[in-house]
Amino acid sequence: MRAHARLKGLAYRMLGSVADAEDVVQDAYEKLRRCAEPPRNEEAWLFRVVANLAVDRLRREKVRRETYVGPWLPEPVTDASGVAELAEDLSIAFLFMLERLTPAERVVFVLHEGFDLDFTAIGHMLEVTPAAARQRLHRARQRLAQVPAVHTPVEEQNALLDGLLMAVAEDDVDKLIALLHPQAVGYTDGGGVVSAALIPVADPRRIAQVTLHLVRKASAEGGLTISREQVGSTVYMVVRQHGVVHSVTQVTGRDGQVGQIFVMRNPQKLSAFAGPHDVN
Repeated sequence: MRAHARLKGLAYRMLGSVADAEDVVQDAYEKLRRCAEPPRNEEAWLFRVVANLAVDRLRREKVRRETYVGPWLPEPVTDASGVAELAEDLSIAFLFMLERLTPAERVVFVLHEGFDLDFTAIGHMLEVTPAAARQRLHRARQRLAQVPAVHTPVEEQNALLDGLLMAVAEDDVDKLIALLHPQAVGYTDGGGVVSAALIPVADPRRIAQVTLHLVRKASAEGGLTISREQVGSTVYMVVRQHGVVHSVTQVTGRDGQVGQIFVMRNPQKLSAFAGPHDVN
């Protein structure tokens, strides 16, 4: 069971999709079943196959995501996803940051930073030299150094969410703007299924206006409840409407203000937060 969770955790870190991760892991097991001679170390063999299958899958997915309706965000997961032991760095914000990397850079970054593999082991898995693996990690770190940090302490996440909820409850656009960093960006993934901003929103005033508009619209429809769920070191604000998950939001901090807001509205990516109290 732990080996399966590690395989799924590797594939999910690469792809940002639970369904795609499960497909890759199943493909790896199918390859194992077709082996004429069983590998000496089955888990290591599967890990190598999943890593390479995930790279191939990500290359295809990057092309498909270019035609996605609106911003594409990684699917949020909870402990029920089967990758709970890896939940510390499986937030929407972190995986969205990894989207900046090429598939070749991302797999090395994930294997080294997420699974603590050395460059000799990574090179063997990917059939490249240790020096090439090291260079890919160097390029990955250079790319990621150009973006604001996404790791925000739990206490700060809760404080920022408290401020946002207070400003929204008071319908106070100026108070909401004051909570946002001048370079804040808001992303909403509706997948073309539900209403959502079709492009990232970068202006604090515009973010505040869009946020209040969406809240007013949802409030007019009634039946809203709000809760928080902590997954690893990430705090999600979960909004339900008439018992169904409406959205899941994560914020990151920047200089004491909100740096990024990620709002997942695509129903196909909210199943991890559905529970026995959710109704259709």
